[in-house]
Amino acid sequence: MISYQDALRQISAVCQPLESSPTPLDELLGRAPVEDVRSKMNVPSFANSAMDGFAMSAAVTARAGSDTPVEIPVTGVVAAGQEPPEGIKGQAVEIMTGAPIPAGYDTVIPVERIEAKRDSDGTATLISCTEPVPPNQHVREASQDFRLGQKIFTHGHLLEPHHIMGLAATGTDVVETHRKPKVALITTGSELAMSGVPSGGGLIRDANSPYLSSFLTATNTDLVRTDFVTDDPNELHTAIKACSDNTDIILTTGGVSAGRFDLVPDAIKTLGGETLFHKVAMRPGKPLLFARLDKDTLFFGLPGNPIAVAVGLRFFVLPALRHLQGLVAEQFLPTTCAEPVSSKPGMTFFGKARTEPDENGCLRTRLLPGQESFKINSLMQANCWAIVPEGTADVAAGECIEIAPLYPNEFLR
Repeated sequence: MISYQDALRQISAVCQPLESSPTPLDELLGRAPVEDVRSKMNVPSFANSAMDGFAMSAAVTARAGSDTPVEIPVTGVVAAGQEPPEGIKGQAVEIMTGAPIPAGYDTVIPVERIEAKRDSDGTATLISCTEPVPPNQHVREASQDFRLGQKIFTHGHLLEPHHIMGLAATGTDVVETHRKPKVALITTGSELAMSGVPSGGGLIRDANSPYLSSFLTATNTDLVRTDFVTDDPNELHTAIKACSDNTDIILTTGGVSAGRFDLVPDAIKTLGGETLFHKVAMRPGKPLLFARLDKDTLFFGLPGNPIAVAVGLRFFVLPALRHLQGLVAEQFLPTTCAEPVSSKPGMTFFGKARTEPDENGCLRTRLLPGQESFKINSLMQANCWAIVPEGTADVAAGECIEIAPLYPNEFLR
């Protein structure tokens, strides 16, 4: 039996980032760039107006006052997307939001702040200014948001919708990214009733494979195969062998402990795989197994209890998936314990928990009742996992504790 941290080190040692390829903008969501991404242009690429109004030189309005208005001729209109005319000293142009500022002009007066004379067709011909207008008012300067060559995204992180907005704005249409990991799922156990099958006669409804399938889909992996096998060594052997083709990770649930029908460890041996660790000093989920079937296929044998499956996926399989995608290690969040937490000495404890702000806005975490590994109801009430490390037996109320959101890259729900 090894520690949680030693298990993570062994996973890291055998997980190499997957091959990469150019990925178009509309397929980048949830992908990880291989290299830092830099802006291909200045944004804005030219000075433009932040308001509908009139562009001019601020100097023209220097002597304007309520008793001494300055009248300024209007010589044209510039709409967004149009080339602007050359600015003429002592004159103004009507300008729309996003339109380029004419050369020689440095300020914009909003249309609602000015009196304008207009022709019968609505064209402005003269404006009257009753106060000085400062330079650069309502002007978006070139490169005010992004500069050409500026680093705008760091490799090793997943691209989310707001990142894609920035990439599109800065002229990036294609990014080199690691491909999605390919995962196969095998659910084991003669006692399980799959969805749509009656669960009487001692059968138990399968909750693990729907959970794993939905979690993996939500975390941007390709679930390429799902199988169900009974407690038959030949069935299990055949299923693992079939899944090992063109798959990065195989997951099994159940059959990894020491009982008569715990067939997974022997199946790994029969297939010539190398078991890297079996049993981790943690609860729940201690019997977890990690193996390498060949240089291209990794194997996780998760225990069968639903919460042990959830812990194994969140804290072991997910770090492996992150390594395969070239992602940086996930950083968990520090919070304060609302109530005392006890843990078995020498074991890392992953507890179903809720973290919420107190009356002062500080995050406080409490364990939920029903920590047994077969109880799903308490997981449905949780918004995080509380983590008590191996060397800590008790955490007092008011002390710091680390938490992991239920899903990576999401804050607490």
